[in-house]
Amino acid sequence: MNKNDINNIKQITTKMKNRANFSILVFLAVLLCSLFIQTKDSFAQQEDPNNPRTWKYFKILARAEDDSIFIIAQDDMGIDPKLESYTIVINITDPNTQNQFVVLGDEADPSAQRYAWSQLSKRVQDGLINWSNTNKENLNQKKLDYASVFLDVIRQIKIKEFVAPPKRERVIRNTTAYINPYFTVFGWEPLGIPVKRSIGFTFGMGSKYAGPFESDEVSAGFNMLGVNISYVTRIRELNTHDLGSDSVENKPWKQYNALFMPPRGIRLTYTIPLGNFLEVGVYSEIKETGVIPGGGPPLYTFTNQVTGQQMPNNIVTGSNLIAEFRYPFRMFGSTRTQVYAAYYMNEMNIGLFTRESRLVGSVFDFRVNATLKKIRNFQLLVEIMVSNIAEGFALNSFAVGPSIRLSKLDNNRFGLLSAFVNFRFKLGDFFDEREKK
Repeated sequence: MNKNDINNIKQITTKMKNRANFSILVFLAVLLCSLFIQTKDSFAQQEDPNNPRTWKYFKILARAEDDSIFIIAQDDMGIDPKLESYTIVINITDPNTQNQFVVLGDEADPSAQRYAWSQLSKRVQDGLINWSNTNKENLNQKKLDYASVFLDVIRQIKIKEFVAPPKRERVIRNTTAYINPYFTVFGWEPLGIPVKRSIGFTFGMGSKYAGPFESDEVSAGFNMLGVNISYVTRIRELNTHDLGSDSVENKPWKQYNALFMPPRGIRLTYTIPLGNFLEVGVYSEIKETGVIPGGGPPLYTFTNQVTGQQMPNNIVTGSNLIAEFRYPFRMFGSTRTQVYAAYYMNEMNIGLFTRESRLVGSVFDFRVNATLKKIRNFQLLVEIMVSNIAEGFALNSFAVGPSIRLSKLDNNRFGLLSAFVNFRFKLGDFFDEREKK
């Protein structure tokens, strides 16, 4: 082998080494890029829309009674006094922990308080990520299909949250069940403000079973150890018959199938001390000289155009027994839900109401009440009010929505009796049962 051959071999070997080194560098570069892309993609793709524990950008409509983490979270964020209910938004989509954050309240509100995700304790972080109830909403853009219009909500309903036992002890106690931080303009349960647990005051407009402008009843009462004594009067303008112009032609709503109270009366009720499921009592009119018994009949009367009979109203007089059997529970994580059957002012009512139910990012109040035919015609009241429509800390402070009554009309057909808007305000938390830390 001559010298030229040896040089050729060396050149070939060198070229092979350079090519090998270049190939290794290319391979390493491709490997690193693929790993980076795969890591980034896996961080984004590991989210399963059907598994709330994998969500990285979500909102929770939290309540202190749901879990202790919602109390501890407020400690971590330095919130004092504590909130019984609030909305919290978590965004941990960015792999950089410095860009992960928490918003208390409405994220779109520029005044909403923001905190670093790292500010929350490990226990709270794990609790929020692993929370899987219906009050948790995925804020990442989701894929829609043709069935989403009909099934998107249904897919997220959990049977175990549709009906659940009460969370608060006071809901099942006869001495504290009157406590109620919700004031509704028309009907529902009266506002109940505690002075000291079993001692407090109540105030209501309309009966519990009446819709907007159906009853002119107004009551203010005192509650102690399950006994409630209320002074009951009336505001005639709270009834469709006396609402608006005195001219019948100018009133678009029907002016019958209503409930009229006397000018003055006393209502005494007692919740039987075996739990909050049976309340009995009596209402008695206070009669005075010169006052027409029952406060006088309605100004106008209306006749059924087919039968010729007068359209009925319930004009309350004298003394009347009161009784209600109710069963408190929770529906869709509500704060207050009841089914009931009640005898009130000589009429039988059956129905259901729920306060602040949470379903797929929505918070709503709902009630349905059927007044059975006796004095008045059969009537169905349906009402839904939506909350979470304000901003910041006012997010859950009020609700508003339509209320309709269906009954027999003066053309002898079953139809729409009235349609109004009802309002509910939450005046405070009024809670003293704290979850154990």
